[in-house]
Amino acid sequence: MKHRILIPVAILAALTSCSINEDTVDGPVDKTLYDIVTFDGNVDGHARFSFQQVNDSPLINLVAQGELQSDDLKDGVRLYIIYIPESGLPYTSGNITLRGAAFINSGQVVEQEMNDDMSLWDRDKVYVYSLWRSGNYINLHCRLTYSSEPRTFRLTVDPATIGNDYPDLYIHHEMASPTDNHDRGYYASWDMAPVWTLPSTRGVTIHVANSNLPQTTFTFSK
Repeated sequence: MKHRILIPVAILAALTSCSINEDTVDGPVDKTLYDIVTFDGNVDGHARFSFQQVNDSPLINLVAQGELQSDDLKDGVRLYIIYIPESGLPYTSGNITLRGAAFINSGQVVEQEMNDDMSLWDRDKVYVYSLWRSGNYINLHCRLTYSSEPRTFRLTVDPATIGNDYPDLYIHHEMASPTDNHDRGYYASWDMAPVWTLPSTRGVTIHVANSNLPQTTFTFSK
């Protein structure tokens, strides 16, 4: 199944100028944060988001100053947002000034046997900046070769390893054909709850064809 790369895409909310701490020596200082979040809908005229910063940190609920509108926007979608907490305290629930929001690559982990369909899972490399767990989600910041053609970009689990203490998951990046082109930055967030929440799962091992560092496996434990 082919999954088109979704970002970079148009910003959903316009960026605005806002600053705090105007009496500092260096002038205005923005406490701007950048996070991958779940869109929980527009409620009473305000866009609401939730996320866990890393691993099993507390759930954070954010409320924007207005609604977020897009024909493709649905409750539960993962977004990359730029915002300032009105309290001035990072990673605490509360009201925010939303500066921008964008769709990112997202979806649920897919069962895929390690057969011919996965033979090219590591052909097209992924330049990994960071890979981290946020609750049931695996988040990725990376660079990929740019192409306007559809490609496969998803998180898969080898069904033969489901039930193991540490199931094997793969970041499957496969372009339509090998392409020599410039790179662009991307974000992705995959829901691995069907694997992560199993009683037998103590953690997961994620395999990625990492072109940035020698590390090609990442292990996350409960």
